[in-house]
Amino acid sequence: MYNWSLVCFTLLTQSAIGLVWVRVLGRWFGWQVPSASPTWPMLLALALTGLGLSAALAHLAKPRLAPHALRNIAASWLSREVLLVQTFGGAVALLILLTLLDVPAGLAVLETAACFLGGAALFSMVKVYRLKTVPMWNSSATPLEFAGSALLLGGALGAVLSTLPPTHPHGWHPALVAAGIGMVLGLVLKLLAISPALTAEQAARAQTWYAPPGARLSTGQVLTLRMILNLAGLGLTLAAVGGSAPGWAWLWLCPALACLAAGEVLGRWRFYGTYGRVGL
Repeated sequence: MYNWSLVCFTLLTQSAIGLVWVRVLGRWFGWQVPSASPTWPMLLALALTGLGLSAALAHLAKPRLAPHALRNIAASWLSREVLLVQTFGGAVALLILLTLLDVPAGLAVLETAACFLGGAALFSMVKVYRLKTVPMWNSSATPLEFAGSALLLGGALGAVLSTLPPTHPHGWHPALVAAGIGMVLGLVLKLLAISPALTAEQAARAQTWYAPPGARLSTGQVLTLRMILNLAGLGLTLAAVGGSAPGWAWLWLCPALACLAAGEVLGRWRFYGTYGRVGL
């Protein structure tokens, strides 16, 4: 498998979905009018979606045949995933256009649709990997991990963007509150995913027809490294909001985002490294 193309596709797309969620929540919570809500977070979400789809092309032996992926929507979750991710990107693009044109009519409906389409795209990603022939993927850990990645990375991106000067004030404002909620929920989902992931690994090793490929890092080592990186990211986030000088919180949040992203890349690399089907 071309692991790194899939790592980039899933994490970039999930980050975009999470960013849209926290930005919409922040706007609703702060009662911002469309013209007062900056468009560059949504532009970043759209760019991440486009980069994710581009990375997915590297997974194909013949990228020029990519449009054929949409031919089996009725039966294939992979086809639905491709369609829903593109539809999500289209909804975000239309949302950006309405905001730039300062057209408030229907904005809340379109924001709701973008959030719903993001959730549907995330659900389709989960279904793609719930394969009985890959028992280490076919557990409740997969939806917990994917949803956790969306909220954690989207929240971290939202936190950085919401503190860039001179747009936002110092301290806990609505956009930063929404981003913080996303980060906390993402970390909670990551913790909840540990137990079913370990259970699935133990059950998989008991199957005579399945043998996960060897990895340089064990599951315990990966979990330990991810925990260290997540704690470092959380600590830097708290330092950014509570102790940094006004206007400089983003300098703490950028390394916090880097720590959290490194942990997610490590976890996703391990996820794809468990792919293996013997004798099938």
